[in-house]
Amino acid sequence: MSDVTAWSSLVPMTTLAAPGLQLPRRPRLSAWAAASLGLCIAYAVIFVITEDMSLATAFLVAFGNVAPLILLAAAVRSLLLTKVLPLPLLLQTAWQVILSISFALCWYASSRLGVALVSTVLGDPFRVTGFKGPALAWQLFQGLMLYAALAAITFAQWSPAAFRKVEARDADARWLERYLIRSGEDFHPIDVSQIVTISGAQDYSEVTTPSSRHLVRLSLAEFESKLDPHRFIRVHRSKIIHLAHLERAELAGGGRMLAHMSNGDSVPVSRAGVKSLRTLIV
Repeated sequence: MSDVTAWSSLVPMTTLAAPGLQLPRRPRLSAWAAASLGLCIAYAVIFVITEDMSLATAFLVAFGNVAPLILLAAAVRSLLLTKVLPLPLLLQTAWQVILSISFALCWYASSRLGVALVSTVLGDPFRVTGFKGPALAWQLFQGLMLYAALAAITFAQWSPAAFRKVEARDADARWLERYLIRSGEDFHPIDVSQIVTISGAQDYSEVTTPSSRHLVRLSLAEFESKLDPHRFIRVHRSKIIHLAHLERAELAGGGRMLAHMSNGDSVPVSRAGVKSLRTLIV
């Protein structure tokens, strides 16, 4: 085995996530645009019929009602998918009640503000007006129904299994899979799967692979934080081993062990390291 030692800097490389189930895709911009246009048309028709507005004015007023609704719906849908639906049913129910009331109130307030802004564009003084009595109750009820429709559509697209798969994939994505080492003017890629052991060397770490040794400009603790703890175990205050390259571990007395690696190295395992290894015994 060649023994090549190089002063190197660690440069992470982007890796492709493994294919798998995905969370429900965010609706494309075209879908939001189509929904907005459809709602604008529906509102405009109602305003033309009931308020005797011109078609252009009706569309502007409709936009003042619909734009806040679309923005609010996008934000709430994201919140439901990422924060609420993964919760236990009881907590979900409590959050649904809170969100439905908040959605109705926010939509009512923002739509009133939107209409006031549109009125200003049309030449009227800026004035936010509200509804009273049965009209206010109807507006709030309409907000609750809109939230119910949004929540139902979001729930229909929800897949707990897919969410857990994505969580696991994202957790895996946190760990370093490949990096570059610098030797002179060249950079060479190293797969972490090739690492056999890592030793602390003051502010650096010495990495051993089946064919070489090299130094990286990270302390052992910094390097450890980038590695998957299910694959790499710190068996000594100055040693990390890769479980995939562990051939056997033997008792060494005093509550310690000796780890024999695939490249022929023998690594002392401290009492704390022995405890970590024992958790893997089945």
